Amino acid sequence: MTNMWRVFVLSAALCGFAATPSQGPGLDRVMRQKLEHAQKILEAVVTSDWASLEANTRELERLTHDPRWAILKYSEYAQRSAAFTRAIQTLHTAAAQRDLDATPKAYVDLTLQCVECHRYLARARIAQR
Repeated sequence: MTNMWRVFVLSAALCGFAATPSQGPGLDRVMRQKLEHAQKILEAVVTSDWASLEANTRELERLTHDPRWAILKYSEYAQRSAAFTRAIQTLHTAAAQRDLDATPKAYVDLTLQCVECHRYLARARIAQR
């Protein structure tokens, strides 16, 4: 079980590394904020701190409406961003229902959406070189 949580923490850490200097300090700051909330969400999931989970999922979703979030104008990025937002909403719903089974699964899905988008962006940057 401990190894599983280490994987979650590592995955959450990966969520913060999409921004590069060429994308600007605004996007980098948003990605850092996303990472901070993802880490707090993991802590809340593990400890069943429903109030913190609700607050941090709301803040994470709020970030997706920040103009700096949508600075990248790729249609694939928009699709992945929408999938990330849906994953946040699923997590929020599971948390609101205090569902001890669905909440960690929703967190994992959120993290996977994050990682997949970062992989996409890394491939896009390599292709542009």
